[in-house]
Amino acid sequence: MKKILSALLLVFAMLLSACGGVKYEYKDGVMYGDGKGATGTFEFKSGKYKVKGKFVDGVPDGLFEEYYSDGSIMIKDTYINGENTREELYYKNGQLMAISADDEGLKLYYDDGQLIMTHNGKIGESIIYHENGKPLMTTNENESAIYNENNELVFKIQNDKLVDIGFSLRNLEDGSFEMVKDNKAVAKIDANGEVINYLYSTGEPMIKINDTTGVSEIFFKNGNIFVRMGDGKNILNYKDGKPLYEMEGDSWKVYNEEGDKISSDFELVTDIKKID
Repeated sequence: MKKILSALLLVFAMLLSACGGVKYEYKDGVMYGDGKGATGTFEFKSGKYKVKGKFVDGVPDGLFEEYYSDGSIMIKDTYINGENTREELYYKNGQLMAISADDEGLKLYYDDGQLIMTHNGKIGESIIYHENGKPLMTTNENESAIYNENNELVFKIQNDKLVDIGFSLRNLEDGSFEMVKDNKAVAKIDANGEVINYLYSTGEPMIKINDTTGVSEIFFKNGNIFVRMGDGKNILNYKDGKPLYEMEGDSWKVYNEEGDKISSDFELVTDIKKID
């Protein structure tokens, strides 16, 4: 009888231990198991989205995947010993939204695959693209240039000096001016010389630069704001005017085409499960 009771007590002790399990907690970028850095593959929720990835001694290491509510892939992050070396964001249709990698820089796309913007930190070059895929604005360490949708140069500054691209100024009756090239207005300047509006080849506003407020805006041909820079904020929109990317200081947000915020930061981590 004593042996039976001892065996039963051992079984119950094992069951209680199994039921209690390891207590996992994610805090300050580290996955803990009973207070120690955990190793293994985990599933958890970050906000309302499910995430799966591997931790080694508490820090992310390897591929992490975050999913939309319908199960489609939203984010793929690659970590090496806790450092995020590559990040891919996806639209719900499976199209790549953005990629940021140590060896590739940044590339941002619309949901039809068209490039919006590229940035190469190694050479200090950034390019913003027109709706037709041609460069709109290019900047690097030595020069900046603006092109209309026909790839015609309308502005260039090189080594901090304005480059003569063959335009002339034409006075208008209200005191404002037009920048004219090949007998065609490429920009309008207010009477005080403080606001410049560069134009598409068909006359619609393309870029507005306001020296008074320090705000610059780039427009789609439909009149919606494409990019807004200034006041410590950078905003990039979809063609319908809804926000795609917002940055203020060190804080940034990315939104899918339905207006849902996409974030690779593991915030409000819940429902932690070790699966391997």
